Amino acid sequence: MRVPLLMPDLDLPPQQAVTVSCWLIPLGRAVFEGDRLLELAAGEVSVDLPAPAAGRLVHKSVAEGDVVAVNQVLGIIQAG
Repeated sequence: MRVPLLMPDLDLPPQQAVTVSCWLIPLGRAVFEGDRLLELAAGEVSVDLPAPAAGRLVHKSVAEGDVVAVNQVLGIIQAG
């Protein structure tokens, strides 16, 4: 089963841009639910996003430096 990694609502002002700082897990690596996958930056705030499921990171939809929006698919985990 493919599980999307979705950009959560960080409850920031609408004009506040959220940028992908860095991926913490390389493509193809096995992950456990809760593992830190990527770091986001919004002004002075930095947030790590956890894996929503155990499996393998099979797709990255965004690159470091990209600005992302709420509910955008950031990557895909092949669960299993």
